[in-house]
Amino acid sequence: MKLRCDLHVNGGSRKLLIAQGPSEPPEHLALKLSAYLLCWDLDPIVDASAKTPALSRYEFLPDILALDEAGDIRLWLECGSATLHKLDKLTRRLPQARIVVLKAAAREAERLRGDLRERLDRCERVEIVAWPGAAFKSWLSAVGERTEVYGEASELSLNAVVNEIPFAVDFSRY
Repeated sequence: MKLRCDLHVNGGSRKLLIAQGPSEPPEHLALKLSAYLLCWDLDPIVDASAKTPALSRYEFLPDILALDEAGDIRLWLECGSATLHKLDKLTRRLPQARIVVLKAAAREAERLRGDLRERLDRCERVEIVAWPGAAFKSWLSAVGERTEVYGEASELSLNAVVNEIPFAVDFSRY
């Protein structure tokens, strides 16, 4: 599956292709699209690879990446599940960058926050953001192989029409 997106957000327009990786469920693609929109103003990268200079010393890749003017990592965003081992490494290796995990549900976010508090020395370095209530299920139903988005997005809110379905969502931090 591939999401071919025509995005019109915050007064700008972009085309975006999100390709499904091996063993990557459609829910993960929908989370990536929402994460991309939430960090729209940072000019996010959804298809960063090991060839991306800022990622040359990492053995893993982010779902969403944003760089600063110097080409250094300013945002590392994971969608859905992220291992504690990976998050621990990121908190040590990226002292200046924001590390964010986007979850489809509050229950998942609360569980991750608890695990981080128990097992990570720098747990406060990891920001956890979650879709409220059943909003992600509606989002997942609206997103398709061809997706058009019109609206506004900021770090914790999305006010948009997705394939003719309106969304007004305020995300929660954990």
